[in-house]
Amino acid sequence: MKKRTLAVVTAALITAAALALTAGLSLLNTSATDVAAVVSDAVTEGIENAPVGDALENTPAEEVVEEAAPVVDTTLPPLDTLATVMVVEEEWGGTHEYVLWKDIVIDVFEHSTGKLVGQVWITDDELYEEFCETFDADFDYTAELFDPNDENATPVCLPEAKYRVEFYWVERTTARPSGCFGSLAFSYGIENNEIYEFTQTGYPLGNGETVIAFMESLVAEKIAQLESGVCDELEASDSFATVIKLDGVDSYWNGTTLPTGEFIEGVDRYTERFPYIAD
Repeated sequence: MKKRTLAVVTAALITAAALALTAGLSLLNTSATDVAAVVSDAVTEGIENAPVGDALENTPAEEVVEEAAPVVDTTLPPLDTLATVMVVEEEWGGTHEYVLWKDIVIDVFEHSTGKLVGQVWITDDELYEEFCETFDADFDYTAELFDPNDENATPVCLPEAKYRVEFYWVERTTARPSGCFGSLAFSYGIENNEIYEFTQTGYPLGNGETVIAFMESLVAEKIAQLESGVCDELEASDSFATVIKLDGVDSYWNGTTLPTGEFIEGVDRYTERFPYIAD
């Protein structure tokens, strides 16, 4: 029963996400050589144009006013306000107009309150593919932390941390939340950063260093904003879990209909979504 249930659930989740294969973080790297060249040119130009002698003494000091960098709005607008980015003739009949196509949506919650405090929406198709490849290369089904089909097993939740980060790779979504989507979540800022879980089921896995590092790199700027006191103005209904009808403290994955028409029945959550809410 265990192998059938978990294997089918895992296969359905990965099928729904339409994952590809390979690994790497090349899109996130910046050329240090190019940066150094720009800095060098700027310094040289500054030296050549600097005033000397009396001219330097008579140059009035300019008041330097530091302006705070504007906070870029990375939140996901309501789906019904978005333009169609892809029209697809489905093999099994019908046409779908998708407003999200190979996107990434990241929700950041406070673990102690369960409140949604930040969101990141990324539309880069190449980055989406790179994450799929990284996840597939890192995924290890045998790294389960407990057997959810064993009544005597002790459930293992994500380790406690300041934030719970829910990372969704979205293959496609129409203005009405439908179509396939993939989802992963992990807890940010923990000493043991190997553990992540399937958001739909609360099923935790270990050995996730590579995929967690990728997800951390994409949400790092948002976490820095939150730590500096800048929170996004969000309602609970803005969470992507709500958009795809996966909301609620005890929410769970209710199943997936495969392109063949076969329905894979869902399961209740194996672990709590917010086990660390303070009294």
